[in-house]
Amino acid sequence: MSTQETHERHGRAQAARLRAALTAGSDTPRAARILAELQAHSPEFVRMWELQEVARYGDCKTILHPELGRIDVDAQLLYTENRAQTLVVLTTRPGTESHSKLELLSVIGHQQLTP
Repeated sequence: MSTQETHERHGRAQAARLRAALTAGSDTPRAARILAELQAHSPEFVRMWELQEVARYGDCKTILHPELGRIDVDAQLLYTENRAQTLVVLTTRPGTESHSKLELLSVIGHQQLTP
């Protein structure tokens, strides 16, 4: 998936999450202020908002590591009861190149692979 496709998917997901936040009842005035600001300054957001999508509970994301390159992860979103907070859990699928790269990162930590 290209960077542009990833950007589009992430933008749509964020617009959908904002739509869900407006109905969650936890901090709707804040969500409404964010919505107004985005609508006033971002034609890209307005286009995505008009799709009328609502947040999903999972998604695929791509992390671009400076040395290992693309790492595809699955994201699971866990919400508090009032949806005021979200925990994002990122995992890779076992047996994939992305899984191997994540395992490598757990071993090397912050070490640089290239001089």
